Amino acid sequence: GLNWIGTLSGLVCYNGDRWHTITAKNSTLPSEKILSVAVSDEKKYIGTTKGLLVIENDKWTVFNTKNSNLPSNKIRKIIIKNTTVWIATSEGLVKHNDDFEVVLSGKKNGIIDDNFICMSVDHEDVVWLGTNNGLYNFKNNIWRVFNTKNSKLKNNQISNIAIDGQNRKWIGTKKGIAVINDDASWAMFDKKNTPLKRNMIRSITYDDYDRVWVGTETEIVSFDGRSWKKHKKINKRAFVVSFFIDGFDNKWVSTSNNIIVYNSEGVEFQENIDTNNSVVVIK
Repeated sequence: GLNWIGTLSGLVCYNGDRWHTITAKNSTLPSEKILSVAVSDEKKYIGTTKGLLVIENDKWTVFNTKNSNLPSNKIRKIIIKNTTVWIATSEGLVKHNDDFEVVLSGKKNGIIDDNFICMSVDHEDVVWLGTNNGLYNFKNNIWRVFNTKNSKLKNNQISNIAIDGQNRKWIGTKKGIAVINDDASWAMFDKKNTPLKRNMIRSITYDDYDRVWVGTETEIVSFDGRSWKKHKKINKRAFVVSFFIDGFDNKWVSTSNNIIVYNSEGVEFQENIDTNNSVVVIK
């Protein structure tokens, strides 16, 4: 399988042995500023600041506001769930099967903020969306907003959302982490009750061993359901931008200077054995 790495200077593919960079000059990529990547068996979806690129076999098609129903060309996040592709844009949420349908936006639903920064889909197919003005969820055309006034959120600026194995929603904000349990109860984590030294959360992800990984600009910690563990940072000067775990439990840490890949059991790449495609996005 390939590792797909989106950067602000193009799309990079890595198969464990060789690197290949795709740019607007050597392809039909609409913009070299890659905001999101999602991969299914047959298709690759590349979200950029100037539209959506869909790669199917050798066919490359660009969709934008001029040739589709996309409400914006800024494609912030793409998630493939079952047969549906969910697309979070800077002007609304789009559901894509055969066509592009705007299902949640200021224009359609009157919501305060439809500039969706992050997105995740839980085990019950509820779509969770983060904005600078609160947290939204959406299912079957019903939406709800959570903010500091009507929930336990300490901050309305939502940077990341991750869903763990128990369907808990881990919400990263500028003032720590809010966890929404499946019974609708809330738990709060910040530098007061975790090893974190900063409350501004840059990334949250979940691995196959029931651990949640949290990254701030300066550190990475993990939570196994009982206790928190702090992980050694390799480069003290570089700050963490995003964090990703692939099918081999390799941790891909995107920093301001480079990409760091580490694994306590040893980093492993098996060329063309793993059918899963890994995705890393650097911003």
